[in-house]
Amino acid sequence: MSTSILLRILLSGWFLTITGLLMAQGFSKPKSAGASGRVLFETGFERFEGYDPTLDLVDWLGRGQNGWIAVGHGGNGLLTNQVDGFTGQYAYMGYQGPTNKSFSANLFRPIQLVPDTNTLPVVVFQATFSIRDDSPSGAAADDFRWSVYTPNNQRLFTLDYHGPDQSINYALDDEKGFIGTGYQFEYDVVYQLEISMSFGRNRLSASLNGTPVVYELPLSTRIQRPSLGSVDVVWAANPKGTWNDNYMLFDDYRIIAYPPNAVAPLMEMAGLDAQGKARLKVWGEPSVRYRIQSSNDLQTWIDRDIVVSAAPDGLATWTDTQPTGTRYYQAVALP
Repeated sequence: MSTSILLRILLSGWFLTITGLLMAQGFSKPKSAGASGRVLFETGFERFEGYDPTLDLVDWLGRGQNGWIAVGHGGNGLLTNQVDGFTGQYAYMGYQGPTNKSFSANLFRPIQLVPDTNTLPVVVFQATFSIRDDSPSGAAADDFRWSVYTPNNQRLFTLDYHGPDQSINYALDDEKGFIGTGYQFEYDVVYQLEISMSFGRNRLSASLNGTPVVYELPLSTRIQRPSLGSVDVVWAANPKGTWNDNYMLFDDYRIIAYPPNAVAPLMEMAGLDAQGKARLKVWGEPSVRYRIQSSNDLQTWIDRDIVVSAAPDGLATWTDTQPTGTRYYQAVALP
């Protein structure tokens, strides 16, 4: 697993362009994958895992395959037809709305984790997904969401894909409603979602196709030591309170717990000082050491310094005292 993260700095301005997003922002991806983590649950919805494509993932009687559960049942199931970005079998939710008065439907696989904040404080959720609309209808489009819940079904965080204007929004557990991220999604585009949750620091970040859309938000504004119950796929009715035929495809669903130095930090540009020196913020786990490296060509990397993320927020700062016209930076977590 890579424990480094890359940031490009242009002293006259800086940017990071990510395919598949309508906007871009200069933050870098908190990568996470590898043998150092403990897999809590993962599935590709394949037949060899016990998934039957002739059945719903969770049927109208509440009978779920491989432990999946539904609340407010809506259309769902497994597909096998070839779609770009998906291989083998994959799941879907949507298309056929509930026949009752429900305004949302959830699909989830319970995890029921009390995190070990000393040895495995970071839990990362990853999934591949794509939102489809076979009969575009503008304001009548539905919402799809990824929501994080505690074991007693308290919602901690939601990342929302709002159909009417295709905006991406988030909501915390503070009852302040949805807040825009400044990003939009595109129908039919395949996205790689990653939600990184630091239970030790009570912080979360989320990225799409490598671009963080939210970063360093409170995992909970109410619970001092939250636990993880599930990460849900949510289908919500459109603003008219009716259901359209939108649907979400999703696959490669996994939840992994990691030690502090196994997940790459988030790097952020804090600005330039009066001499044009780049000032960087490195968001990591408390007490983890990170080696700052720089390159002018992405070929040769030079060790510049070692910083230590401070408690309790995991923030380290660093200033490049030898600026050049264009420079790339990366932070590498050390053992």
